[in-house]
Amino acid sequence: MTLFISIFGMALGTAIGIAGASIRLYGPRPLGWLVRLYTTVTRSIPELLIIYLIFFGSVHGATDLAYLLDLDELFNRWFPALVGILAIGVIAGSYSVEVFRGAFLAIPKGQIEAAQAIGMSRWKRFRRIALPQLFWYALPGSNNVWQTALKDTALISLVGLVEIMRAAQLGAASTREPLLFYVCAGALFFAIGIGSQAVFSLAERHAGHGLRSAH
Repeated sequence: MTLFISIFGMALGTAIGIAGASIRLYGPRPLGWLVRLYTTVTRSIPELLIIYLIFFGSVHGATDLAYLLDLDELFNRWFPALVGILAIGVIAGSYSVEVFRGAFLAIPKGQIEAAQAIGMSRWKRFRRIALPQLFWYALPGSNNVWQTALKDTALISLVGLVEIMRAAQLGAASTREPLLFYVCAGALFFAIGIGSQAVFSLAERHAGHGLRSAH
């Protein structure tokens, strides 16, 4: 469940980051101000408060909808997970906007100008020139966002999601051996973090092979 929430939350945050960075750099100025307001507010308040706002702001409406559709059991099982994905996505997205904005700015302008000179459309320039380089430039920053998102999943346990920390709390309460279970939880987070670091390092080397050769 920890990996499920982290992966899907990070995917949502990445989509928000790319969209927000594009708006900040190339979109209408009023929308750029809204994106800046979103990143400033989200990064200025505690992650736990964001989780509570999303949970308590949607739980009553979602409960009524589940009752009308006769999906009470499905709601009880998956609503905390959906809240977790949305909360992690909103938090990760606020940091990813700046990560991808820096990645966009790191792409050499001469490449874009050359593509414009030969008549490439804006979409084709983005797909063939910007996008392949975008993820390479964004990988180091995205690694930091991922590590933060992974640790933030522990906060989702406070709204009823059974992930690593919640499972450790339940195990500690039932066996009265909190030290054992919390050390195990820390070891699991550490193992996932180390494995993630290795994956990002491999991805950075693989994605940047051709770019480094060209540079």
